[in-house]
Amino acid sequence: MARYLEYKLHAPMNGHGMSTPNFITNGGHWYNDNKMIGVEPDTTEYYVPETVNVLDAAGLKARQVAAHAVTPYKKLDADGRPTDTDMSDAEVETMVDEWIAAQ
Repeated sequence: MARYLEYKLHAPMNGHGMSTPNFITNGGHWYNDNKMIGVEPDTTEYYVPETVNVLDAAGLKARQVAAHAVTPYKKLDADGRPTDTDMSDAEVETMVDEWIAAQ
């Protein structure tokens, strides 16, 4: 089973650019408010800071529905392009469920 870590990029030692934290192996998903989601196994043998926000599937859905309330996700057309029509909250939850299943 996976857990979902909400994290920010780190400033590198040389002071130029940004980098993914070392404890993130599958990251860069669901960018919102300068934070991203990484997918990690429930049990890891490496260090994950206690200050990292750890979400389960329900928490990830709630995060994405809250983001959708601010900046709505759009329905896709047959070619996979966004339309002008907003998704419903239920459609956002289904989108997250499908993403979780694909991980």
